Amino acid sequence: MQRSAGLFTGLDTVLLRVRKLDEARAWYERTLGFSATYDDPNEGLVIFDLGGTTTLTLWQLKPGDRPPPPASATGFPIFGAADAKAAHATLRARGVEAGAIQEGPGVRYFGFLDPDGNRLEVCELVPE
Repeated sequence: MQRSAGLFTGLDTVLLRVRKLDEARAWYERTLGFSATYDDPNEGLVIFDLGGTTTLTLWQLKPGDRPPPPASATGFPIFGAADAKAAHATLRARGVEAGAIQEGPGVRYFGFLDPDGNRLEVCELVPE
């Protein structure tokens, strides 16, 4: 039996707008190790399987469209990690300017930006 979240069965995808789809796709594959499961060159989008029920969709901006300003009050994906410190080190080794690791009650996390300025975050649940 499928569980529900109110009217819905869950979160389908998180959508990020990008300037150049091919470059963004290559960055997500090379830097984050994601694999595309769907590609629509006519619409200018690619979908990545994140290993759960939610996917990540990159959608190319159309001529004249502008992305939201970096670090503005928009939604952003938070990727779960078994080891935030290891993920941080890996991303830095791959040339990503990851922010400082923060710790709070039960969590360890850090943020970073993709090449289009989309805010991303990594979070590890830490037993208290």
